Amino acid sequence: MGLIDKVLGKEGGDIKLDRKEAFGAIAVAAVASDGDVSPEEVQRVAIDLMTLKAFRKADLRDLSNILNKVAGLIKKRGIGPVLQAAKASLSKDELAAGFFVAVDLVLADGVVEENEKKFLDELQHTIGMDDTTATKIAEVVVIKNKA
Repeated sequence: MGLIDKVLGKEGGDIKLDRKEAFGAIAVAAVASDGDVSPEEVQRVAIDLMTLKAFRKADLRDLSNILNKVAGLIKKRGIGPVLQAAKASLSKDELAAGFFVAVDLVLADGVVEENEKKFLDELQHTIGMDDTTATKIAEVVVIKNKA
C-alpha cells in the first residue's frame, strides 16, 4: 500500500464479518459495482436479503445497520478485501446463494454495465465458483427476471 492509503486508513487488519454481514457485503458490492446506488437498488437489496434464511428473523433496523457497516467497509477498504472476508464467513452453499443475490441485483434493471460484468467475474473468482455453476445461476436469474 502506498503512503496515501496508509494515511487514509485503507490498510488495516483482517476484516471479520458474520453471516448476515457477509451476505450484505456481497449485495452492497453488487449494486455499487456500476458506480451508482439508487434508492430503488437499496430497496431491492433489502427485499433480496430478507428472503434468505439468515435474515428471516432480522428487522429493518438490523438490516439497515448491517448494510451501513458493509458499505462503509467497502468504501474504506475496497470491494476485494471485503469479498474475501465474506468468503471466509460463508459456507459453499451460502456463497452460491450470495452469488445468486448478486446476479439478481445486477440484472434487476435490465442493463448490465461493463463494471457490473467485471464485478460478477471478480466475485465468481473470489468465492472460487466454477463456470458451470455460475452459468446455471445466471440462467436461473434470467428466467426469474423474465416473469
